[in-house]
Amino acid sequence: MLEAHCSQIRGMSYMAGQYHLDTGQYSLDKFRRLIESQELSPGRRILKEKLQERFSVLESLGISNLGMLIDRLKTADRLKKFAAESGLPVDYLTVLSRHARSLTPMPLSLKDIPGVDPAYVNGLAALGVKNAKQLFERSVTPADRAALSSQANVPGKVLLELVRMSDIARVGYVGPIFARLMYEAGVDSLKTLAANQPEDLYARLVAVNSRLKLTKGSFTVRDVAYCVEAAKEHTQIIEY
Repeated sequence: MLEAHCSQIRGMSYMAGQYHLDTGQYSLDKFRRLIESQELSPGRRILKEKLQERFSVLESLGISNLGMLIDRLKTADRLKKFAAESGLPVDYLTVLSRHARSLTPMPLSLKDIPGVDPAYVNGLAALGVKNAKQLFERSVTPADRAALSSQANVPGKVLLELVRMSDIARVGYVGPIFARLMYEAGVDSLKTLAANQPEDLYARLVAVNSRLKLTKGSFTVRDVAYCVEAAKEHTQIIEY
């Protein structure tokens, strides 16, 4: 299940208040090792073909980090130009670009998280807080959350629950359903996620999903392990 498939990201670097991975600090070699370790969907298995050889070509053209790679492949025109320059296939670069950008995914929409009163979601939306990143930026400290709770007319307990799920979603590929599933399984911050043993957390997630019927999608112990490992490398910015 894509939303359960968290990236195994080592060596992340965040500036204070930054929601996403700093792609400029994420080396191309780390990205290569990530691809090497992942169980890819059929549509992305092309990334493992001639992996070392193709990444050597990228390095020879001066690309040293994820940010540079994303920039060189940012548009269709840039991608085609780079394909001609590098000799790498357009279809390969297209998939590579998508995979690179997936490490900084679109923040989940608060309205899509199961079990949240629409009235509270609407109250936050009226203040311009519609997704996990926007909520994260407005809720770093207890004082921030108290102010937002009052302005949006959302009970503090409800707001904190949303903040915790939004924080968990920073590890990547945790969609709204899986964020709720993790929260109900006892994961209430990046710190607690990082402290879990993948096998134990997987068992709890399966048990919770069996009880609440949140998703029919499948996920594996390895998917959960990606989440745990990614959480260990994220900076805990939210103050609880």
